[in-house]
Amino acid sequence: MIHATTAPQTSFSAIARANAAWNLWANNTLLAWLETKTPELLDTEVASSFSSIRKTLRHLWTVQDWWLANMAGEKPEFTYGEVYTGTVQEAMEGLAASSRRLNSYFESLSAAEMADTCSVNIPFTGDFDIPRFEMMQHVANHSAYHRGQVVTIGRSVGFTDAPMTDYMYWNLIVR
Repeated sequence: MIHATTAPQTSFSAIARANAAWNLWANNTLLAWLETKTPELLDTEVASSFSSIRKTLRHLWTVQDWWLANMAGEKPEFTYGEVYTGTVQEAMEGLAASSRRLNSYFESLSAAEMADTCSVNIPFTGDFDIPRFEMMQHVANHSAYHRGQVVTIGRSVGFTDAPMTDYMYWNLIVR
């Protein structure tokens, strides 16, 4: 027989802060792993939605910054399909800095500010209002998806030692 357990109540703001902290840790863990690889392999083209690790890292960096700008009320222009000509190292540094900014931003918000909605415009879906804490949930999920792509691309070029970056691993082991 399965018995229900009583779990402590956790506020959406605590969950949003945890998602931001996990995202920072997971991206840093992934980047530390990638720093042990040769830049040429990180730029190897494979069949994927972003055709190299460098391009996938750039996408993660761009999207995190775009969502953060929306949360801050800046109304950034939505761009998709940009051609990234920067180096792998620049993409890694940009993603690391973006992840730090996102985490710091969520550490600075009150619960009321996290619940406030922001107007967002995505050209192919239109205008919508969404609370900041839900945006953070989306950013964390989006980043996890693309970290998985980085691992898969890495596997395609011979990497067999990818780190664990799952939320539950962070939550139970690292945190």
